[in-house]
Amino acid sequence: MPTLVVDDIAHVLQHPDQAASILGFETPPALRDAWQVAWDIDAVAEAWVEVVTTTAWDVLRAPLPRLGRLPLALAVDTMVGIAAIPPALSSGWFHWPGNPRTGETGDAAVVAREVEIVATIDDREGLLAFVQPVARSWRAFLLEHEQALRDEPDRPVQTPRGELTWVGLLEAQRLHAAQHYRQATTFIASQGQPVPDLDLAGLHGLELPQAVY
Repeated sequence: MPTLVVDDIAHVLQHPDQAASILGFETPPALRDAWQVAWDIDAVAEAWVEVVTTTAWDVLRAPLPRLGRLPLALAVDTMVGIAAIPPALSSGWFHWPGNPRTGETGDAAVVAREVEIVATIDDREGLLAFVQPVARSWRAFLLEHEQALRDEPDRPVQTPRGELTWVGLLEAQRLHAAQHYRQATTFIASQGQPVPDLDLAGLHGLELPQAVY
């Protein structure tokens, strides 16, 4: 996980802004448009639905080079993160990384939850039955909470890795979703499969690492 060790103290990060704060860097003003970032997450979620609908099942079940994870597992991990956002914006507590079913937090808990969900998915219908409801629920949440997302981007949210604002949380989860999407679709395309026409570089202020690791 993204971690900085400064003076023998490990800082596990949820958002890139936290690294700048720890290291004392001055960062340019953030774009801070929670409404737009929320719709960017929607675009990535819908692209994931298309990926799991159209990609050959054996490719969805094939490990990625170096990373070793399945595109299927990356889809599940992405949707687990997106599904955790609406409760966090309502309660002020973002239970991710973690397992909201058991109450555990931390990377081991979220990995175990992903493995638990993946183990229940035997075919494309099972994968769609997990992915589609999350995408639909996220769209419904956006339409219901437009005013709050527009008016309160800096409302605080507590996370296992420190405090974020609403817009910071949305940016962090967009980065998570987009990175996994790029990992999966880069591999899927290399297998001769079509991928959605989603330009991640065109999303509002999103900056992904240069390397697809």
